[in-house]
This record gives sequence, structure tokens and C-alpha cells, in this order.
Amino acid sequence: MDRRNFFKIVSTASTGALTGACGKKLDSYIPLLVSDREIVPGEEQWHPGICGECTAACGVIVRVMEGERVVERNGQPFRQKIAAVKKIEGNPLDPVSGGRLCARGQAAVQGLYNPDRLRGPMRRQGPRGQADFAPTSWDEALAVAAEKLARVRERDPSRILFLAGPQGGNRVLTIARFLEAIGVPPAITFEIADFPIERKAAEAVYGWSGLPVYDLANARYALGIGADFLGGWTSPVFYARQFGHFRQGRRAVRGYLAQAQSRLSITAQSADQWIPLRPGAELVFALALGRLLLDLRLARHPEAVPPPVLQAFQTADLASAARTCGLPEKRLEQVARDLGESEGPLVIPGASVSHTNSLPAVMAAGYLNVLLGNAGQPGGVRPPAADATPGQPAFANALPQLARAQFLFLDGSNPVYTLPDAARVKERFSRLESATAISFSPFLNDSAAYADLLLPDHHTLESTAAVVQPVGPGPGIVLATPFAEPLYDTRATEQVLAELARKLGATVAPATARSVAEPLLNAGQSWDEATRQGGVWREADPATPKRAEALNRKPELDLTEASFTGNPAQYPLHFLPYFSLQFHDGRSANLPWMQELPDPASSAMWGLPVEIDPKTASRLGVQTGDLVQVESPYGRLEAPAYVHPAAMPGVVSMAIGQGHRHFGRYASNRGSNPVSILAPVWEKTTGALALGATRVRLTRLQARAELIQFSPQDRELGPWGYR
Repeated sequence: MDRRNFFKIVSTASTGALTGACGKKLDSYIPLLVSDREIVPGEEQWHPGICGECTAACGVIVRVMEGERVVERNGQPFRQKIAAVKKIEGNPLDPVSGGRLCARGQAAVQGLYNPDRLRGPMRRQGPRGQADFAPTSWDEALAVAAEKLARVRERDPSRILFLAGPQGGNRVLTIARFLEAIGVPPAITFEIADFPIERKAAEAVYGWSGLPVYDLANARYALGIGADFLGGWTSPVFYARQFGHFRQGRRAVRGYLAQAQSRLSITAQSADQWIPLRPGAELVFALALGRLLLDLRLARHPEAVPPPVLQAFQTADLASAARTCGLPEKRLEQVARDLGESEGPLVIPGASVSHTNSLPAVMAAGYLNVLLGNAGQPGGVRPPAADATPGQPAFANALPQLARAQFLFLDGSNPVYTLPDAARVKERFSRLESATAISFSPFLNDSAAYADLLLPDHHTLESTAAVVQPVGPGPGIVLATPFAEPLYDTRATEQVLAELARKLGATVAPATARSVAEPLLNAGQSWDEATRQGGVWREADPATPKRAEALNRKPELDLTEASFTGNPAQYPLHFLPYFSLQFHDGRSANLPWMQELPDPASSAMWGLPVEIDPKTASRLGVQTGDLVQVESPYGRLEAPAYVHPAAMPGVVSMAIGQGHRHFGRYASNRGSNPVSILAPVWEKTTGALALGATRVRLTRLQARAELIQFSPQDRELGPWGYR
């Protein structure tokens, strides 16, 4: 679709849908109602918006048609004509989504109309963690919040903690202004989906701030090391489109993908070659490839690599590396040859399942790109689409701050669910009896259950926002302007923070979408045009890393091998929790479409099984559908077993997403959360949780699990299939 035809679709609907709202009676506004003159019965309209189901911030267009709903006025039911959101698709003008969208983005409409959305502010009336809340008014909620915030601010402002999401844009700018105005520490983010290891590695290797962009579409041979870029990594839609061009978008050129990972992920399934690495062996694998590229004289720019790193490559022990990786030396050599001899080599490193040594592993793999001379080049690794937004929260391990916090803000953060039970987050929250916690989530989730006040934000489809896209071909900001009235008595968090600041005697001007986007407007582009197309996108900066800077930089490449918690004699299996296609880090588990979406590996629905290799399953007498107990030194869980014919021996995997205690009718008390039994072990430089650092043991239980599978193909695989 070209730009002109796209404007024809959205121009009548995306600007001025609420024009003239000031001064009219409330009865003339129906939730989600677009004015009558703009709604023709039976006809559709499309509005640009933003997908909020992950941090990739894909641009979307929303299909709206006339509908009806039943409301109650003065005790009597009435029918109201409303503009109903029927469908969400990718914005064809957005270079990230390119008119495409993942399953979670398609299901975002169920978040808008979810029956478990909070209808308005609520105040805790029972014990923390029990989710016992009663409705309250906004005036009362803000008065209580301001009073308690003022007390803590007067005693010790350092004990006020704001846990925010990682997305940049007008929201984080407003948060930064608010915290600065009241004189408290900046916000931090502590989410497992922020990818702090990849960010820190890019800074150390290339001197870049943000997530690097891998130009897969123009590469010839790609080697993924630990990054499930077609699954739950940084921007699945963007890289899926890149992968399509890599495979079929060039005449007489078909890209070759090799994927080195400890699990047959979605990316590994799509690869020409899966290289099964033992858990935590990514660093040794990258060092061995560097040694082979040098020995085979396939390294194109060894002089660009800092001497300490070059020495680490040169001294890598190939025989030891082969044993650590679980691969023959000849296979390592073949991978190095294929990579080095390609006309367009590209290494895509990541930490989809992070380990204690993931930072040096991603750094070492990043230096392979420098060694091959493709850093900053087409078909190579490019600078981040956008530097860190001013005011964007930095990633930090927030456990020490949580231990001493007297006032806690939760915005886009759910630490009770995304951190291990052994980190004692629940206990820290429970000890907040003399403190106050506020949640801005539109839903009652696991962390919000411990809050004192619930101040629900609008749904993304009801919001005005400018969000920076962390990954894309160039700097980009997606825009959403109001085309619908909020369905319930919710308020924009920016507005709430401004009101709290006013009650504390401070002044905060909320950052607007326009103020964030206007500096990026292209020459001759107006604000109205930007809102009609749903964003502002600019060409990528052609700047490349300077070799002098790379040589002068002294990276600390810690060559320590990955460590694992648990005695191997008692806990013989590696445990790998990973981001699921359906639920990402668990935030989409309350969408019934996602519960019904078959898991790509097991085809399980309404539940997530534990993936076990056939040898281990045979030894334990476990078959697909059996109920098993997974036990670590820090806890245990029960889940159905899925005997995965391609699972690595000795490796147990489980998708993240289920196991919520509080997350609405579709997700609460359903399945188990694999993160809950992990050891509280962190990557020491970034403070990121080491998802793969825990050993476990399995026990087959007598009860039979309720494993619902879309496909019965497992029955044909042998004695480990269904009985």
C-alpha cells in the first residue's frame, strides 16, 4: 500500500474524531464513540495506533465499525451505538511492522474489551497479596496517595522507588519530570524483557547506546548465537520480515541460517542448520569461532579488534571448546569456514535464555562481526535505531531498593511474577505495611495485588502516546492519537502524575506526543501528516564505529564459564525457561486467543508443558501427558510433560507465561510459572536474572495431567508418545 492510498483510509478518522468535545454534555459521549457524521453503518474505518503487547512498539492500524452495547442508566438497560474495534493489523507505513503483526498484537483487542479490566480507581481493604480491593473515587485516591507520598518525601526521598517499563517516549519523559520535580531518585526498570545484556554488550563492543539492528535482509550467511530472533527476542515481527527477505526477497539469492542454541527454538526450527550447544557454552563457542577464523585466514579485519579480545580468540583451546559445546571439532571448523567464506556474513548474538556469563558471550560474538568487517555495514550489524530517550529508565537490579522502599510506584512492571520466589519479592511487598504501593496497570496482576491503590491507566488503544521503537531500520517514533473515548473511568498515568505533583506543591508539564515527535519530523512534514500516517520515521544514520575508538577501548571480557546452582548429583538436569510466542514474559496470558493458540513445540493449548528429551523421559518412565514435578534447590512446580523428540539430552525447557495467581479469569491459577523456582542468580555486570543458571530434577507423579494438544502427531513417534 502506498502512502497516498493509506492517507485516504485514515485521514477522515484519525484526526478530529473528538473535535469539539469541550463544552458538550457527558451524555453526548459514548465510550469508544466516533461522532455520527464519521460513522456510516456497515462501513469500516481504519485508525493508526500502537501495539503494546511487547516493547517492540509495532505501528498498527485499527479497524472500527458501528456496533451496539448495553449500558445501565438509572437502573434501566439501554442500547448504545458505539464504534467497535473489530480488527488490528500492522501499519503498512511502519518500517518495523510493515503491515504485519504477530498473534499477540492481533489479540490486543481482547485486552481492550477484557471483562477483567479495572473500571476505575480502587483501594486495598484486605491483607496484601489477597487482591481484596474496593472501588473509590479519583479525588479520594489521589488525596490519599499525595498525603502518603508527602510523608515519605519529607522523611527520606531516597526511599521512594519508581519501577517503570523499558519503553521510551512521552510517558517516560513525564515520569522523569515528575520524579525530578518532587526531588526523588530517577525511575529504574527491572524487567526480564528489557534485554540489558544485549544493550550493555553493544555499548562495550561498538560504543552504541541501545539495541543493535541486525541487517539480516541483506546478509548471505547468518549465524544466530543464543538469540531466538523469530520467537520472543527484541522485535519478532521486524526480524520475521527481515528473515523473509533473507530467504526469498532477492533474485537468485537464498540466505543460509545456522542457529546455535540449547533448545530447538522457533528460530532453530526455521534454520538450515541447528547447532545444539550445551547450556552456557555460547562464550566458548564464540571464542572457538574467532580462533578458527584467524587460523584459517578468514578474519578480514583482525586489526579492528582490541588486543585483549584478539588474544582471547588466539588462545582459545579448540579441543576443550568442542567438549564444552558438545560438538565435534570438525563441525566447529565447518561453521567457521561457512561464516568466513560467505560474501555477506552476519552473527546475531543474544541472550534469549541468559546465563551468568551471557554478557561476555554476547560481547565475544559481537566481536566476530568486527573481525568479519561488517559492523556498521549493509548486511551487517547497524547502530541502534534510536539512542536512549531522555529520561528513559536505566536497568538495575532493584532488590536492594525494594528492601528499603517506603513508597513504590509500579508502571509496566510485575516483579512478583517475573522474579524467582527465592528473591523474596512477595515477602518484601508483604512487609510494606508501613509503606505505600501504587499500581498503574489496567489489570489486577500479581504485583498489583500487593498495592494499596490501583490507579488504572487507559488501554493502549485509548491512549495518546509517542513511543520510540527500539529496533528498526532507522530512528522511528510511533504515534497514537485519540480516536476513541475510554471505555471505563480510567486516567492517563501522565495526567495522574501531574496531579500528584500539584498536590505536593510542584509543577509538572506532562510530555506530549507532539513534543516528542516534532524534533524528528522530516523536512516539509507536518504534525497532522505524522499523526495520519501513525508515526515519524527517518533514514538510518550511516555512521559506523570508529576503529580508533574500538582499539582504545579496553573491554573486560571475563572468560569464566557459566555457573549453575544445584548439585549435579541431586539435580542432574539443566532448566531453561524461555519467552513464549503466546505470552512473551507473561503479560499476554489474560487474552483468551493466546490461551487457545497452540504452542509451536507441543501444540499445547490453555497450558504450557515441560519439554523433556526422549532419553530422560524413558529413564524416568515419563510419557507425554504425564504430570511431573520439577524441583530445584529453591522450589518445585507441577506441570504436564511433553516429550520433545528434538530436545537436548539433559536439558528441560519450559515456556514462561502461565502460573499467575492474579491476572483475570483466563490466566489466574492456570499452570505453573517456571521463573518461580529459579535460583536468585544474576549476571554480575548488568544485574539481569540468569534464567538458565538453575539445575532441576524430575519426578513422575501418579496423577494424569490435563494436557490439551491441537495436534496428535506425537502418537506416531514411538513409546514416548501418548498412551
